[in-house]
Amino acid sequence: MTGRRQWSTFEYGYLVSKEDSGRVKDAVELPPACFAWLEQCCLNDDAEYDARLLTLKTVGRVKVLQVKNYVGVIALPGGAFIEVLPKTGHDNAREQLMMMLRTLKTFRHIATTSASIKTSRMPLMDIFIHQFIQSVQAVLQQGLKRDYLRQQENLPWMKGKLRVSAQLSTNSVRRDRFQVEYDEYSVDRPENRILKTAIDTVSRLTRNPQLIQQLRPLQSAFEGIPPVVDTAHAFDLVRLDRHMHHYEQALEWAKLILHGESPLCMQGHADAISLLFPMEAVFESFVAAWMRHHHHQRYQIDTQAKTHTLARYHTRYMFRLKPDIWLRPYDTSKHSSIICDTKWKKIKPHKPGFNISQSDLYQMLAYGTKYLDSRGDMILIYPQYDGFSDALPHPFELHKPDSHALRLWVVPFTIGTSIQNSILHLPESLKLRN
Repeated sequence: MTGRRQWSTFEYGYLVSKEDSGRVKDAVELPPACFAWLEQCCLNDDAEYDARLLTLKTVGRVKVLQVKNYVGVIALPGGAFIEVLPKTGHDNAREQLMMMLRTLKTFRHIATTSASIKTSRMPLMDIFIHQFIQSVQAVLQQGLKRDYLRQQENLPWMKGKLRVSAQLSTNSVRRDRFQVEYDEYSVDRPENRILKTAIDTVSRLTRNPQLIQQLRPLQSAFEGIPPVVDTAHAFDLVRLDRHMHHYEQALEWAKLILHGESPLCMQGHADAISLLFPMEAVFESFVAAWMRHHHHQRYQIDTQAKTHTLARYHTRYMFRLKPDIWLRPYDTSKHSSIICDTKWKKIKPHKPGFNISQSDLYQMLAYGTKYLDSRGDMILIYPQYDGFSDALPHPFELHKPDSHALRLWVVPFTIGTSIQNSILHLPESLKLRN
């Protein structure tokens, strides 16, 4: 495929074929071959509806693919990409996404300072490649790890130890050859082979002149190291001793580059690896990181706690209850604990049910019953946007009239440019301790 290779859209954005150019407002127009390829991926996707990456539908009699609540990079045939950005914060969506991804375990090494990377102008895939390049440069600054490798060769000179049996069987009439075995101090070890393979991979993916220039010395440094054929097996062979901590970041980036992160429908397709993340999980991870940053001195903060189950069947405890965030004060009773759950959807304050799912309320009632003994406060946290910038003025009361109060508050969370300036908008009657 020639011509344009990168496109940008937002969650729930529309993709159309260029054959339908101009017929769907704000839709990203793809070459017909790319659109057809994505359509086939969508049709072959047998995941549950809520877990799918793309939805095929018609808008004004035009066939469109709608991206669902995933963010990241979709790889297309021919080395092309679609980057999918969060729907909130259009003006600085790329910077916000990089900041939030940093709170995910697999992306904790992302550098987000403007001095390190100009995220506002660089496509996501190039950002990931840039970060990988920097991590490999850090490895080279401290030196490639070498190891003694046992070699067996038939040489015209003596080196190491003579393999007597092999010498007698193969060189009985060749007095000028020696079947030898020796140890060679070599950079040919699994960690370096993995990095070599990842360097070769990203060299094929980018057309950014600056990145190509930065990759050349890396290719030279790893020249002579064989690439990996079975990457999964190669990662199983990785052994990082105490002298190899400088490899950790580069190997984590290499794993993402070589294995990717994406829904099943996109795995094993195209010429590159898709890096896609459910926005619900990204938002949950970021809010949890925000809680740790602002409230760790007063609360023990547990994520995805597994302390309680919904029911017991005979002797078996079943249906694990896992709230997103469990805040437990260090100095008071469990009734001062707070359960928080995050939802990546829009609250609509002027609608009768506020666009809150009834199943979410059932879930929170179960959390409150088991984790709080049916008394105290819980919080449902949604992204802030122009139509929802303040907490709902009253809580949902989930308790019986004559019992202790179990309250559920619905609040917005403003995603800033950093964890420090992001804001959880709590009502006046509910405050967390700093």
